[in-house]
Amino acid sequence: MLPISSVWADTFVVFERPQQLHPDRVLVLVAEIENCSFCERVKQDFLLPLSLNKQWSSRFQVARIDLDSPQKLVDFVGQTTSQKAFAASLGADFSPTLMFLNPLSGARVGEDIVGLVTPDFYGFYLQQQIARAHEQLSQ
Repeated sequence: MLPISSVWADTFVVFERPQQLHPDRVLVLVAEIENCSFCERVKQDFLLPLSLNKQWSSRFQVARIDLDSPQKLVDFVGQTTSQKAFAASLGADFSPTLMFLNPLSGARVGEDIVGLVTPDFYGFYLQQQIARAHEQLSQ
């Protein structure tokens, strides 16, 4: 198993297959489009600092998918599909959308965070969702 590192800024790992995930960490899957300034802000201002924090980095891992990309990946049931179709199957149609998933099954373990409506509270919402999702994953 290749664990996903939590220390990236511009190069968040593209989701390719569940086998690359750490089984004890919530998968924060970022659905985005190219040239999305809100996506970059979410990654740079919120996900990156949290991933560098030892208290939080052991609870989650981040991967991304492009809502418009035909690039292939293997989904949680072992089927080859495109990033675009995978995002659609998860109901992600807005950029950015953060989904909190079980890294083994792909089941949601938290509520999605859609958009960047309230930057002042975004970090709080993100930490709250990661904590809840990690607690659910640990049960």
